[in-house]
Amino acid sequence: MADLEAVLADVSYLMAMEKSKSTPAARASKKITLPDPSVRSVMLKHLTKNGEVTFEKIFNQRLGFLLLKEFVEQQLEDCAQVLAFYEEIKKFEELDCEEMRMKLGRNIYDSFIMQELLAQSHRFSTAAVAFVQERLTASQRSGSLPQDTFSMYAKEICEILKREAFDLFVRSDKFTRFCQWKNLELNISLTTNDFSVHRIIGRGGFGEVYGCRKADTGKMYAMKCLDKKRIKLKGGETLALNERIMLSLVSTGDGCPFIVCMTYAFQTNEKLCFILDLMNGGDLHYHLSQHGVFAEKEVKFYAAEPANILLDEHGHVRISDLGLACDFSKKKPHASVGTHGYMAPEVLQKGTAYDSSADWFSYGCMLYKLLKGHSPFRHHKTKDKHEIDRMTMTVSPDLNDTISPEIRNLLEGLLARDVDQRIGCRGRGASELKEHPFFAGIDWGQVYLQKYPAPLVPPRGEVNAHDAFDIGSFDEEDTKGIKLTEADQQLYRNFSLVVSERWQSEIAETVFEYLEQKRRGKRDDGEQQLDLTAGSDCIVEGEVQRLGGPFLQTWQKKHLKLFPNRLEFYSKSRDGLLQKKGAELISMFDIREIGPEFHKVHKYENCIAIGLKNDQKVYITSQDRVLISQWKDEIQAAFDASNAILSKMKPKAHKWYGADVPSTSSSGGATGGGGGGSTNSTATTTTLCGAGHGNQGSFDSSGGGAGGSEPRRPSRGSLS
Repeated sequence: MADLEAVLADVSYLMAMEKSKSTPAARASKKITLPDPSVRSVMLKHLTKNGEVTFEKIFNQRLGFLLLKEFVEQQLEDCAQVLAFYEEIKKFEELDCEEMRMKLGRNIYDSFIMQELLAQSHRFSTAAVAFVQERLTASQRSGSLPQDTFSMYAKEICEILKREAFDLFVRSDKFTRFCQWKNLELNISLTTNDFSVHRIIGRGGFGEVYGCRKADTGKMYAMKCLDKKRIKLKGGETLALNERIMLSLVSTGDGCPFIVCMTYAFQTNEKLCFILDLMNGGDLHYHLSQHGVFAEKEVKFYAAEPANILLDEHGHVRISDLGLACDFSKKKPHASVGTHGYMAPEVLQKGTAYDSSADWFSYGCMLYKLLKGHSPFRHHKTKDKHEIDRMTMTVSPDLNDTISPEIRNLLEGLLARDVDQRIGCRGRGASELKEHPFFAGIDWGQVYLQKYPAPLVPPRGEVNAHDAFDIGSFDEEDTKGIKLTEADQQLYRNFSLVVSERWQSEIAETVFEYLEQKRRGKRDDGEQQLDLTAGSDCIVEGEVQRLGGPFLQTWQKKHLKLFPNRLEFYSKSRDGLLQKKGAELISMFDIREIGPEFHKVHKYENCIAIGLKNDQKVYITSQDRVLISQWKDEIQAAFDASNAILSKMKPKAHKWYGADVPSTSSSGGATGGGGGGSTNSTATTTTLCGAGHGNQGSFDSSGGGAGGSEPRRPSRGSLS
């Protein structure tokens, strides 16, 4: 029965991998729904506040580049030409084959430079032309064309696009689309329900690793789940948090081709989850058990890449598990942690500071195991950790005559107990290793580009991992008495993370074009578009939830417009048009205060509380945590500005008319307060009049009765 379950798990896993390579519609089991285009207004404020609305920021984001490209191709013919030039330059820079690079470089020169020179329409500097011509001439002698040949052109192209296209792009519906995608990204809050979890593929000290498929894009990942109780049992909180920090550092920017990178991190009440690159090739330990020991030529390949565990589908190695990684530039570690049989002597000497010297020793241990099938200090399958540590500290490894002098010398240098004598620790770091005779003839540039063919290519169509039974599982009894407290959970309050550029790459490689094509189809069918050109003093607008209904128990969807002197609430028709009939207005003069903190009201955590002068409250919220925070800032700023203007008006009114303007306890914009008697008029929710949104004071409040003391209650109105 166990065998049947293992086979079914393998089949399910392999089918998921095949499905991930299919068309986007079939690939995703969960639909991506972008927010309403009205998020543009609030997102523009949010992104501007954070310095994100610049050419450089948007152009260097994957989705920003794609949307800007679509805009210039449709609207700006000249800019489209220079952008095509830029893309060819990027292709040129990514080529590692000299012959192909020289061929493409010549084509770029002929198509984008020489043609314009002949037509006298060349838009670039003479310095850029001269630089390229000089490089092309030199390449005829050297047979090599450097990757930075067109770098001056790339820089000038960016300046042209920034000058001629960017402002137009920001005013276009393509920027609206960028705001929708960016809003979706900033609101990602993952749970295990966002993934189809398949078979177990590995296990570590704190948890297991599973193959999984992301539901909304169909992309395959590895999900590493750490058990919080097991972490607490072993005192591994610092290790878990350190791994999250290190993975976030190595997973941004260009990254490293030899490290398993992270795209997401999230948590449940019981687990910490890392979503990592899926390495279909399995790990070296698995292949050592299946393949047997490696020949020296094979060891050279794996030694030429940074070593540790996982293989990709082409057989290239990547490091995983960065829990013990650290930055020792300011302070060296002292802790005695690691895997017995791979820890350097200085690590085993408690209280001794160490640095990368320990990594070179562990590296030597791994090479030895690939050659011999076991650790140099673990003989006869002993599991006695103290004995293994004793041998590491005192015994020289057995380097018999069956290995070549070159690799024997390399292993002796890497496994030297004296740090000063160890290869990699003599002052020149990795250069000492690269220059060792064992690696003679290795082109390290080609190593970085992963151009050497792997001696062991994992078989396709197989799981390349031990059966679930062989991987084993944890004994639940170990953590039965462990209780997670609020303080334990607080340790992980900032654990969740989305690596922006990796998420955007995932979207671009899977569902972006499919969803954009669907949108274009809707546009052709008459989809309503935002009016991005109409002049208005509207500060910001968008969709919110407002507490309403007969007993203020129901959240109603409204389109809110914020002006310097008022808030306007609209409903929308089925086709997305604002309905002026029944629209409501709240004057800034009717507001007593904006709650300084978010309130929890009817199951919603982030509610803005607007206190009116008639002691009623208006509650606004949104499940979009980015937008509601920005709404709060904008409403508060408008309210403060309105009060500042009113306070300046008081002394002027007294000087001009000999009387104060209505106090802040009176209704703003009231046309009359009646005759002699004192008034006690309170805030009024006024009726919108006129269609203009650009005129401050374009509203009318009914006047209080003569001498009356009866407070006026808020009244609902509609556009006339």
